[in-house]
Order: sequence, then C-alpha cells, then structure tokens
Amino acid sequence: MKGLVAFAVALVVILLVVGERMGGGGPLSGSPAPAQGTAAAASRPAGRFASEGIAIARGSDGQFHFEAAVNGTATRFLVDTGADTVALTTADAEAAGIAFNPNGFIPIIQTASGQGWGTMVTLDRLQMGDVELRNVGAVIVRDLPVSLLGQSVLGRMGRVEMQGDRMVIETR
Repeated sequence: MKGLVAFAVALVVILLVVGERMGGGGPLSGSPAPAQGTAAAASRPAGRFASEGIAIARGSDGQFHFEAAVNGTATRFLVDTGADTVALTTADAEAAGIAFNPNGFIPIIQTASGQGWGTMVTLDRLQMGDVELRNVGAVIVRDLPVSLLGQSVLGRMGRVEMQGDRMVIETR
C-alpha cells in the first residue's frame, strides 16, 4: 500500500513536468461532451450514477475503484485525487487497443522503489456514465499495478466530494 501511494505521488510530480513540456495545458485536451447514441449507452460502464453525480463506494481496501470505458473497453481504475492525469497499466492499454512500443518506454517517473518507465499516449475516448471525453492525454506505465484516474479527468468531470464512505463526483 505504501509503495502504491509513493508511486502515485511520484507519478504526479513527473506528470506535472510532462504537462509543461506538452505546452503548459497539461496532458489532457478537448472538452467533455455528452455520450451520443445507443452504442454509447450499450458501452456505458457499470457504476452508480445518482442524480447528484457519480457515487463510488469505498472498497474493502479503503480505496475508491471505478469502472470506465477506454476506447469502448471496460477498465477498472483507482480514483486517485493525488494523480495529475490518467495512467494505464500495459495490460489495460493493450485491452483498449492502444498501440505502444514497450521497447520505446522512457524514464518518466521516480518512485520509492526506483525509476518508472512509460510512454505518453492519447486515448480516443474515455467514457464515465453519460460523460464522454475525447482525445484524452494519458501515460502507460510499465509495472503499474492498477490504472489511475487522476485530476486531469476528475477536474473536468465536476466537483469531487467525500460523503462518509463514498466519493461523489458531481458531473457538469
């Protein structure tokens, strides 16, 4: 657990630097748009979408996990309010059909356990409930234990609030 927290903190620091190198706007571009059509509704990820927004119950591990669709593929994320951006495991990136060269990974983060290697990519679509983001900047990180959903997406979704043992993301 401490290793995952240290990894997430290090990822945030490095991604802030990466965001500046990408033009100061961070690794995420575009605006959220409502999902359209029946294909989008059929691919909607599981989750509780209450009138107040997206409600996520705290898991038995004390964390908040959420399923979203990356390029139409269900992907389990750890909601990490301390992470700057979306970070995918190599397995989740492959499942979503994202082309990347693992031999082209570069050192992009420093963790408590050493150097983290990865690559920057763009997700065609990231869908959470009725909200669909397009052209989402992300990183794929070697040996990342779980994909992370960070502030670059959470901030665009709306307000994030803790209500006891649940996290509520009020969508705009």
